[in-house]
Amino acid sequence: MKTAEARKLLGVGQDATSQAIKRAFRHLAMLWHPDRNPAPEAHEMFARLSAACDLLLEPFGQETASDDKSSSTAGKAESRGADRNQDIELDIEQLCLGGKIDTVLESGVDCLECAGQGYQEHERSQLCVHCQGSGRVRHGKSLHRCENCDGRGYSRRIRCPQCDGRGRQISRRVLTVTIPPGMLPDDELRLKGEGYAPVSGKGRPGDLRLRIQCHSHPLYTLEGSDISLDRPVSVFILLGGGNISVPSPNGLHDLDIEPGSASMREQDIPGAGIPARGKRAAGKLRVRLVPVFPASPTPALLKLYRALQAETEQMGTEALPELVAWERRWLPGSKV
Repeated sequence: MKTAEARKLLGVGQDATSQAIKRAFRHLAMLWHPDRNPAPEAHEMFARLSAACDLLLEPFGQETASDDKSSSTAGKAESRGADRNQDIELDIEQLCLGGKIDTVLESGVDCLECAGQGYQEHERSQLCVHCQGSGRVRHGKSLHRCENCDGRGYSRRIRCPQCDGRGRQISRRVLTVTIPPGMLPDDELRLKGEGYAPVSGKGRPGDLRLRIQCHSHPLYTLEGSDISLDRPVSVFILLGGGNISVPSPNGLHDLDIEPGSASMREQDIPGAGIPARGKRAAGKLRVRLVPVFPASPTPALLKLYRALQAETEQMGTEALPELVAWERRWLPGSKV
């Protein structure tokens, strides 16, 4: 790359200072960085901007050795490719147990059909598709000479049908990623060397940064490191106590229910949520016990209900304090 081309690319003059060059690079890098710009040509344009910045900063020598991270990134562009950022979606079971999943990496490459030129040469001239044979194209309110045919109205060049004249195509590669147990949403996996290649072809590629996202689940809800679920339970177990099985991504757990009321309540199983990772402790399995009443009682059940009702009526306030208090207040003359 020549100096004049580098100045034109960054939009700076001959008397530009190192600070002006770096400022121009930062502005353009925000527009063309592959992590921000999904266009296929973004990686190549970002690399060209980095190379132009390097070239223009060379005469300034040690003056460029500032703590500016953006210029530092530009200076390393020839030795290391840009990092690639990508989201990866997991379900709660994969967060707990880990495993292997496939992710697709997309990159812009030169079109093989036109060798990156964006057009193909034909043996015979054809009507220019850009100006429809007029030799002129409209920009705003004025007409300008068609650059595709040099104003002749016909050309041997036609837009490449494979890349639609862009000169670039999308290349897709499947990468198998190992997920360790204990990941959480917004955690990041960094895979060295799986980012963008250096534009010069020398040095090592950048890294691939995978940010974890989580699918919704029909049973489990993720709350930090805790996993919660609703577990239907017979009202009789809630009243009299008992033992039930509770599912989790790690398998089944036994849960002892203490005798109590028939209303919904919550119990925790420590360590049965997302596994510990690094300094992060393991989460809990939070079980909401949802009471389930018999739908259509049989004659045998009805007999038991009536016997239970008679027993609780004899116990009075001790068994049904809220009911007794309500009837005494709102039912004048009640025998209760």
